[in-house]
Amino acid sequence: MTTDATSTHQDSYYMVDGQMWYDLYNWLLPLVEMWVRDSRVSSWYGQHREIAEDIAHEAVMRTFRYHQRADRGEMPPIGSLKALSRVIARNYFRDWRKKDWCLVRPTLSENDQQTLDVTAGPHEIVDASQIALDRLMLDSIIVSVARVVARFPRGQKVALLTDLANMSDLDGEPSLLEQALLDVGLHLSEYKRPRSEDPTVRGRDAALRSIAYKRLKQEVQV
Repeated sequence: MTTDATSTHQDSYYMVDGQMWYDLYNWLLPLVEMWVRDSRVSSWYGQHREIAEDIAHEAVMRTFRYHQRADRGEMPPIGSLKALSRVIARNYFRDWRKKDWCLVRPTLSENDQQTLDVTAGPHEIVDASQIALDRLMLDSIIVSVARVVARFPRGQKVALLTDLANMSDLDGEPSLLEQALLDVGLHLSEYKRPRSEDPTVRGRDAALRSIAYKRLKQEVQV
């Protein structure tokens, strides 16, 4: 009976979890379709819906994989699935648009091509303002993350900052995260170091890192 109850509980969990990703896809698709229709990429003419579906599906899959890694403590926590999926979709859309920009669809008349080239969709201005708003929100979140991390116990703080430093490219201009940490007295470059070869130390660091990421997820909300 216990096994059956556990199995039923797990099945219910996966059904709810699956519904969550389905709902995320349905929320994201109209937004992506708007970008695609306003993109003015001639080679996309007549297949806007299919391209939008591909972009939305890929964005949700990448969000899902990030979500799994964040739950295991391998990546920073996710404040908002919608915000993350939107950023991923936008970047994927831009890469695809850049690649296909120079392709010309032969069935498109010259007049239609000129119209597409000179006419901006009414959503372009709206979307530009939304992008700016997203950036401001992201800036605010990163500043909050830096302030929270600065208050962590030393072990958790070192484990988290070491992980972030090892994943970051610290050779160029300081990133927003580096600058935010610097403002609270934390130099990310000082934490860049190889993992210990001692299994005991590696295990302890992994535990501290997992605790730190979970704590950060609890304290920083979008």
